Amino acid sequence: MVIASPWRRLVASLVDSLVLLPLSLLLMALAGVDPLGPTTWVQDLLFQWIPGWTYSTAFTALYGATPGKMALGLKVVRTDGRPVDWLTAFMREVVGKTLSTLPLGLGYLWAFFHPRRQAWHDLIADTLVVRASRPG
Repeated sequence: MVIASPWRRLVASLVDSLVLLPLSLLLMALAGVDPLGPTTWVQDLLFQWIPGWTYSTAFTALYGATPGKMALGLKVVRTDGRPVDWLTAFMREVVGKTLSTLPLGLGYLWAFFHPRRQAWHDLIADTLVVRASRPG
C-alpha cells in the first residue's frame, strides 16, 4: 500500500467541495433560506454538515472513496488493508472529521507530520488513505 500525500488528499477534498457547495446552495434555496445571508447553527447543520456527513460516509462505506478521492486515485482502507465498513466510515467521516475540524483544523494538519500520514480522523477510525491500485 502506498500512503497518499496530505496534499493529494487536500485536492481531493476540494474536488468534493465542488459537489457539496452547489448541493448545499440548492437545499437552502428549496428551503427558502438566502444563501448569501447570515445563517443559524441549525441551518448550517441542516444544509452543510448533515449533507456533507451523509455524502462522505455513504461514498466511503460503499466505494472506499468519495468522488474527489476517486478522481485523485485515492482510497480509504483500514490499517490492515481491509475495506471500510459503515461503522468505520461513520466514525471517520462524522465523529473523527468533526473532532479534526473543531480545533482550527489541527486534526487535518496532523497528517503532514504523522509517519503514516494519518490525520486525527484516520487515527480515530483506524484507517489509512492510500493510492488506489489500478486494475490489471
